[in-house]
Amino acid sequence: MRGYRRFASAGQMMVGLGVFAVLALVLDSAGLYSWAQRLDVGPERTVAMPVVSALHWGLRSLGLERLRQVELAKLARAGWSDDPAGADRAYGTVTEDVMPLAPPPAKSGTAALIAEAVEPATTAVNVPHTPMLPLTPMAGDPPILSALPAIAPVREGKMRTVALVGDSMMAVGLSSTMLREAPRYKDLTVLQVYKSGTGLARPEVFDWQREYPVMLRDAKPDVIVVAIGANDGQGFVEGGVTYPFGTTQWQAIYQRRVEAFLTLLESNGATVIWVGLPPMKSGTYNARIALVNRIDYAVVKASTQASWFSSAGLVGDSSGQFQDYGEVRGTTARLRQPDGIHLSDDGAELLAAKLLPWLAKQEPTKQAAEPVVKDAGGEADGEPSRAALNVEPVRRRTWKRTGPPFLARESVAGALVLEITQQKALWICG
Repeated sequence: MRGYRRFASAGQMMVGLGVFAVLALVLDSAGLYSWAQRLDVGPERTVAMPVVSALHWGLRSLGLERLRQVELAKLARAGWSDDPAGADRAYGTVTEDVMPLAPPPAKSGTAALIAEAVEPATTAVNVPHTPMLPLTPMAGDPPILSALPAIAPVREGKMRTVALVGDSMMAVGLSSTMLREAPRYKDLTVLQVYKSGTGLARPEVFDWQREYPVMLRDAKPDVIVVAIGANDGQGFVEGGVTYPFGTTQWQAIYQRRVEAFLTLLESNGATVIWVGLPPMKSGTYNARIALVNRIDYAVVKASTQASWFSSAGLVGDSSGQFQDYGEVRGTTARLRQPDGIHLSDDGAELLAAKLLPWLAKQEPTKQAAEPVVKDAGGEADGEPSRAALNVEPVRRRTWKRTGPPFLARESVAGALVLEITQQKALWICG
């Protein structure tokens, strides 16, 4: 009997777990679909995507996904979500005015055999892998050190709005440090417009072209500081075609995405500061990030509104390579997180120490009025002298004491009054 009860109990537990798994799949098929999309291009993603896509789109046709989105929207409006775009879409407040990417370049040869994608499933056709060839840059390799551009000072009584934009490279370390230090500088308003786990390589996971305007809402920043690209060192699928990371086709498509994103940031006339990704601890990962940096730098260098701000010379060694420790405020401190990717607060402080004073540059205050200084002739500077006007100066007059003592005056009027008074005194006494 005890064995039966144990079996029944174990069976009930398995049934319960099975029911939980089914409910999780039904209620969060979108999450499962997003997980499959985030998988790097390879055999695992090739197998997972068709199965998960069929499940997700099948449940969506039943209206369950819509119900889930509405409930998530309620939680978002109550402050339980970091996805404002998802909340607004659930209530139909997001417009479709999204700045589109330019059409992909025409392909020939093996690429001409690629079929057009069929939604909702994606047919991945592998393009033969070619060695990682660097994109021919418009301005060479990114510099190890770079100077911030000239910026108009903050006008007296005005505020400068600064948006911090990007993925976890902005969210971890840099944003928290700048938000903590910003109150030391007056006239700065800082907006938080970043989301970890995103990038420009996989818009099907998080589309910055769509989400950025929603995250920004009605704000119009004067300056945008962006740090993004840590998740972009991977292959992706576009138009049903799998593009392995680093191929010439991948570089061309990724460059178009960077250009579209930068155009979006600049659309309201904002000055853009693009923070280059720092050197990474892993050699393989660092090589991928170096290519991402190189493409980003080429795009930024071609813009008149954007400037490149290199982090390699601030948190790297003398040659711009990875280092865990460095000098901060005269002491040795850890500059990177244990993952060898993100900045520590101390490392981020080296960047913030350059960015914040530059952002908070003040308009020179008006100088106080110059004190009035008289020349030897008694005239104030800037006034014509008596000699220049050919005016005879009033001479001091000396009086004989024939009556009560009187004080001499230096003005003509004073002299006349004294003379009349003196004559009257003499007449009375005489």
